[in-house]
Amino acid sequence: MAGQNNRGKNGNGSKKNNGFNQKDIEKKLASFGKLTPQQIIVIAGLLTNALSVDSVLIDKDQEIEIVLVGSLRRKTKLDRLVDEVSQMNVGDLIESLIRR
Repeated sequence: MAGQNNRGKNGNGSKKNNGFNQKDIEKKLASFGKLTPQQIIVIAGLLTNALSVDSVLIDKDQEIEIVLVGSLRRKTKLDRLVDEVSQMNVGDLIESLIRR
């Protein structure tokens, strides 16, 4: 069609991505700064559920302390079985053992 150009919907030639153009996104990402290896490990631990938040503490000066807990040891079959059995009623557990 006559008069059409290759510009995006916003008319300035830049592609939009959720309301931000590519340059806006790059500026936002750069404003976060570089992550340290420790920060990357914590993020990975939270995303993979290897770490979980145990508590969040806020003191009188409004400083925040977040306590994370986790284990480097992988659960064995026995660990998973003990977790499952520990949720059962003791009477039910004994009854199922007797029936075997």
